[in-house]
Amino acid sequence: MGTDPTRRHRAGRRNGLSRRQLLAGAAALLPAPAIVAQTPDTLVVNAYGGEFQDIFLSTVVQPFERKFGVRVTYDDAGTASEDYARIRASRGAPGFDVAAELTPPEILLGAREKLLEPVTEKEVPNLRHVWKRSHEIIPAVGIVHSYQYTALIWNKDKIEKPATWGDYWEPGKRYGDMIRDHVINFNPGNLLSIYALIMAAKLRGGGVDNMDPAWELLKAQKPYVGTVVTTSAQAAPYFENGQVWIAPYWSARSIYYRDQGYPIDLTVPDDGTIGLANCAAVPVGAKNKRLAMEFMNFRLDPEIQRAFHLGYKTSPARPDITDWPDAYKAVQITTEEQMAKVDFPDNAVLARRRREWTMRWQEVMAG
Repeated sequence: MGTDPTRRHRAGRRNGLSRRQLLAGAAALLPAPAIVAQTPDTLVVNAYGGEFQDIFLSTVVQPFERKFGVRVTYDDAGTASEDYARIRASRGAPGFDVAAELTPPEILLGAREKLLEPVTEKEVPNLRHVWKRSHEIIPAVGIVHSYQYTALIWNKDKIEKPATWGDYWEPGKRYGDMIRDHVINFNPGNLLSIYALIMAAKLRGGGVDNMDPAWELLKAQKPYVGTVVTTSAQAAPYFENGQVWIAPYWSARSIYYRDQGYPIDLTVPDDGTIGLANCAAVPVGAKNKRLAMEFMNFRLDPEIQRAFHLGYKTSPARPDITDWPDAYKAVQITTEEQMAKVDFPDNAVLARRRREWTMRWQEVMAG
């Protein structure tokens, strides 16, 4: 594919100190934590890079710095699963205070392995305002700060709107040979891949308890796959330049890139979708737990919720914010009625079987 497709989406770190810069020269898959000189007024926050970082810095990190008079060091290394692997490898002292972008499987592992700090309304008072569903999705060792869902996106200039998940998993049946090399697949290091595989299993009567149909559909799809990536940011340039015509993608990024003028649109297929709770937690070995809890509580403040979600196109963590713009409400989860219709998988099963499913995915794709 030529040049690194993520290069443009790694730009824009004007407003924060990237921990990756401090780790220049490190080449390990799971970067070893750097030694950061911390004081009571220093907080190390681990989260995503790319366009997420720009929005997160301006709507959350910088307002937090101003309000509390502190300095935040930004660590943009890794996916959610890779970041938790750093927590596990370091026995809870990964070099950052807040794991700001985890998913429920990592939170469940952290609770079971006792590597994440307990979180109650005492530490995070804003928890009293969150969706009831949030307390059901994860144990009390973190917070849910936003929601999104697994959308199916397509290139409006190249193909017709997909109707079902089958149009992605068996693209040749719907679009013929023209779709060959224009399908993207995601490595299971990204939970997006796992959710798409669950939808594949459901197409043929399976699900999280029977994933065998997913591997058969993965084999059928493989000849049409032109690109395999891990992170969502890595996929974006392929949507923009027209190399990828159909893909599963998080609703937030789908809306964001559509509104940026990419030739894509998003849909919830007729056979449904899966919701994602975006989470944050504090490792047990964090150096500044007090400030870390303040940061998580700050993320749930109404004005911070509003600014971040309007910027990044995610759905809010609390249902009591009601004055959203109509265009935002049209594609987001903002009411109890909408939340009740979202399917969330059994995260305990995902946490227990994700490694097995990753190995099966690798076997199929390498075969």
